Amino acid sequence: MNSPYRNRPLYTLMTVLMLANAFAVHSAEPGDNVGTHLNIMGVESALKTNILRNLSSNENTIPLSLLGFPQSDNYILTKARSALQALGYYQPVLTLADDKQGKILTIDLQDPVRWHNTNIVLNCENEIKEISQLITKHPFTQGKIINHGDYSQFKASLQREAQELGLLNATFSSSVLNVDVAQFQADVHWVFNCGARYSINKVTIEGTVLSHDLIHRYSTIRSGDNYSQLDIIASQQALNRSGFFKSVVVEQSVDHLTKTVDVSLSILDTDKYELKTLLGYGTDSGGKLGVSWRNRRVNSSAHQYIAAIDFNKVKLDIADIHATFQYQIPLDKANSQWINLVSYQIKNEEIGRSKIFTLESVLANKINANWSSQWSIAMAQELLESDANVNRSLQYIVPSWQLNYYSVTDPFSAIAGWRWQSIFRFSGEQFSDPDIKFLQTDQKVKRIWSLNNNWRLLLRARLGTTWMDTEDFNRSMPSNYRFFAGGDVSVRGYKHQSLSPLENNVSLGGKHVVSSSLEVDYLFNDDFRWAVFTDQGNAFNDWRDWKIYKSIGTGLRWVTPIGAIRLDIAKALDGNKGWRFHITIGPDL
Repeated sequence: MNSPYRNRPLYTLMTVLMLANAFAVHSAEPGDNVGTHLNIMGVESALKTNILRNLSSNENTIPLSLLGFPQSDNYILTKARSALQALGYYQPVLTLADDKQGKILTIDLQDPVRWHNTNIVLNCENEIKEISQLITKHPFTQGKIINHGDYSQFKASLQREAQELGLLNATFSSSVLNVDVAQFQADVHWVFNCGARYSINKVTIEGTVLSHDLIHRYSTIRSGDNYSQLDIIASQQALNRSGFFKSVVVEQSVDHLTKTVDVSLSILDTDKYELKTLLGYGTDSGGKLGVSWRNRRVNSSAHQYIAAIDFNKVKLDIADIHATFQYQIPLDKANSQWINLVSYQIKNEEIGRSKIFTLESVLANKINANWSSQWSIAMAQELLESDANVNRSLQYIVPSWQLNYYSVTDPFSAIAGWRWQSIFRFSGEQFSDPDIKFLQTDQKVKRIWSLNNNWRLLLRARLGTTWMDTEDFNRSMPSNYRFFAGGDVSVRGYKHQSLSPLENNVSLGGKHVVSSSLEVDYLFNDDFRWAVFTDQGNAFNDWRDWKIYKSIGTGLRWVTPIGAIRLDIAKALDGNKGWRFHITIGPDL
């Protein structure tokens, strides 16, 4: 008798059991590991990790099936064999047993399969150096245990390299992996057809009001050149980093019939005008107020000017004043520019109160992503009010050369790396009134070692020296070129510019400066580091008679996109041996 109700009791029972099981699973505590615990014996960690990954385990626990039941022994053994086979072990002996926690999988690996013969044939119209070099670095070393992950990744990398080089029709006409389990060896046979190398047909630039000549200083994409995806990406990144544009979108149209690619650059310019205000505080510079106005596009060649005025060491009755106007002209080489600067500065320093009017011309050259240089010539007139025996009025011309190196392209986000800054400057009797004849160098190095994910070691060092008669230096050297030590970015624990030769209790500045800092910091939160440090240094006139001042301290660093905000407290170990509080902001490099 065929009745639609004949199997209803059976279906009802199965439904109840499934609902009960589902209820038991979902009613478990959120932190519980629901499934089968697996303990793997007899293999090293890399093989064990691959097995657990293949079983989708979480903390050595195999999750339940979709129906909510523990996975079967056959499922576990099959997945384990597959994971071992991927790493070259085709004939392992597996034993699965129960224990109090769940299951124990014991593995006897047996002999692995190893790479034997490798035959990779390139069919290319012309030799492609990058492809040939990649082939020579294949991972199929004879006698090495085979790894199916390495096989797949290298095959994908070959295809990706071909696409990036413009071989858009490149294919494998043969891709064979022969595994002889009985002989424990594997052979690779590939035939790779490069196909035609595509070229760039047309380059279109849209959206910007700036000249195409400026665009081409940063972009290497040219009509008629071989197509290269790497060049496309590099050009897009260079344009985005230039500072002239908000965004650069690249669109590509491939014509397989003519073997060409059309490239379109859709560019959005940055805002023409920018108004900036500054409000801050530093223990050396005191209160800070400032405002600047920038015009980024005086013309289609991206000339720009910046007018700014800053007030530092702001108090009720006095402040340092620095007013500047600079005009920047981009040069033919990307990221290089000619800067002309006019400035008027009133500074209140240890040596006295100075008023400096300066005309400066700077040729800034970006050599590559890591190196940059500057050639400059500064013409200045300085009036100085001081209790020391120094000239009250100076007129001088100082040419200089500066070389900078960053081991990283973004020092603001660097957690490791190093920086070197080298400056040489000079003047002579033909350039100054009264006679200021000197040669000076200032060398600065910063280095950060990342010891592990949380700990870092930071080193900072400075060495500056001046070749000049000491009496002439004390009497006539412009205040901008005298060396001082002490303060936030020098020897913490001492007042800003307090370490130097004295006259009538006035710090004159020294011909030479030596300083260094050693610091260890610990990342105890995503955005905060704790540091301990020791500083030492001094500015002086005579290498045969000089003293090093030392300090120790600790501090907190708040990591932000604009660099670290550092709050330090330091104790001087020489002199008055007092405590000082320091605040600085900026990148670690």
